[in-house]
Amino acid sequence: MTPRKKKLLIGGLAACLGLAVLLLAGLTSTERENISKPEQLLREILAPLQNGAGVIAGNMHNWGAYLQGVDNIRAENDELKKEISELRLQLVDLAEYQQENERLQELLNSVEDYKSNFEYVTTTVINRAQSSWYKTIVINGGSDDGFAVDMPVVCAQGLVGRIINTSAHTAEVLLITDREGAVSAMVQNSRTVGVVEGDGETSELSMIHVPYDAEIENYQQLVTSGYGGVYPKGLLVGYINSIELKSDGLLLDIAVRSYVDFNRLEEVMVLKPKV
Repeated sequence: MTPRKKKLLIGGLAACLGLAVLLLAGLTSTERENISKPEQLLREILAPLQNGAGVIAGNMHNWGAYLQGVDNIRAENDELKKEISELRLQLVDLAEYQQENERLQELLNSVEDYKSNFEYVTTTVINRAQSSWYKTIVINGGSDDGFAVDMPVVCAQGLVGRIINTSAHTAEVLLITDREGAVSAMVQNSRTVGVVEGDGETSELSMIHVPYDAEIENYQQLVTSGYGGVYPKGLLVGYINSIELKSDGLLLDIAVRSYVDFNRLEEVMVLKPKV
């Protein structure tokens, strides 16, 4: 064994012996005013270790309190997230009610000119059928509500169509975008008369039977002419989007756009003639 290992061994044995003496003295003696030199030496050696152990124990306690605080914060954060989600849903509902109110207000404002001749009944769209044959919507309200065939249906943005059949509590409306939904209309500025019809496939409209020399321009508005006995005069149909001369050189090919978004109709109004 090398001298260094011997020294380490002797030192270790001495430390163990001193610890044993201290423990033995603590166990076999009563209260003592003085302690032995080995006990004093051992106490001095062990004091930093005991202090470090106390610090570690204190830190462990603090760490436990910190983890408990983290758990509390997480729980509070989850609760706040839940409240925020509920508030967002309430805001969505509020926005929906506000938009519905605005649409209804526009709807009422659009019929001021027809009050003298028509009773207007506001209702909602409950179904739609846009097959390859017909473009129609079904509205809430039918014969029990006084709805009848050929009554005009409008919305705040303009003419929608006319009722083609009813049940007791529902009515089917043929849209002006349908092939069978043609409307007699005129250019609001020049009073040029023609027929607005749909292609039955899209929401595009066209005005036909207009002579080549008609005084019309793009973006002029079209209103119902009152001819035909179905639609009263002056209902907004749309505006001229483009004008071209047909190949025969005698008539104009006029593309028309409606202000109505037929795919997003929610509230409409039935015009009931006053009796």
